[in-house]
Amino acid sequence: MTTSSDLSTAAAPGTPGAAAAGRPALSPARLRAVLLVLLTFGAGATDIVGFLGMEKVFTANMTGNIVLFGLAAGEAHGVDLARCGIATLAFALGLYAGFRVAGRTDPEHVWPARVTAVLCVVLALQTVFLAGWALAGAEPHGAGLLALIALSSTAMGAQTAAARSMAADGVTTTFVTGTLTSIMGGLTAGQTAAAGLRTSVIVALAAGAAVAGALMAHAPVAAAALSPAVLLIVVLAARRLHPGRAS
Repeated sequence: MTTSSDLSTAAAPGTPGAAAAGRPALSPARLRAVLLVLLTFGAGATDIVGFLGMEKVFTANMTGNIVLFGLAAGEAHGVDLARCGIATLAFALGLYAGFRVAGRTDPEHVWPARVTAVLCVVLALQTVFLAGWALAGAEPHGAGLLALIALSSTAMGAQTAAARSMAADGVTTTFVTGTLTSIMGGLTAGQTAAAGLRTSVIVALAAGAAVAGALMAHAPVAAAALSPAVLLIVVLAARRLHPGRAS
């Protein structure tokens, strides 16, 4: 049986990703790694849009969001409780729906079509979010704000489930505490096969946050467009990795 570590270093012959037009193409495993890094970049951007543009709510990183929920509870800030609570609940519902659709994947399949199906739904949700964000002038309030928080959090929950269902070296694409833990644990055990991917994911999350943060000051709609743009690229590229697809 092929393990995730094996997939991170080599690709089965005859699968998509073979050399084309005289140029060496990415192997399926390496293409999957690139797509996971792109998804993480988008999640970093999404969290910054939420934190800076939706009154300090994380919609991808539930660890930070739950801490904020606890802070709001301690300070008896009902409005903050509502925002953080909706984000957490929506993320959980996105996780449930995403896992139901993606299911458990066969380790022999680098990127099942069911995972792409989930990401198509995520793309739709993120596109609706972008439209609402633009209509609100990047300054949502009241019920509109809560609706956008729910949309973004549901999308990020479903994206997390899609990545987690592939058991891709412990990568989740929306939060990296576990990924950082895996890197350090692997290093102490002399297991470094997945260290490159895990490190890239951590850097990508920070990079997405940095780019979105720079855009939020002068082009907040563009900042919100980062995640759906990245998702579109991932969905189109992932079709090459579907089982049974001809190279």
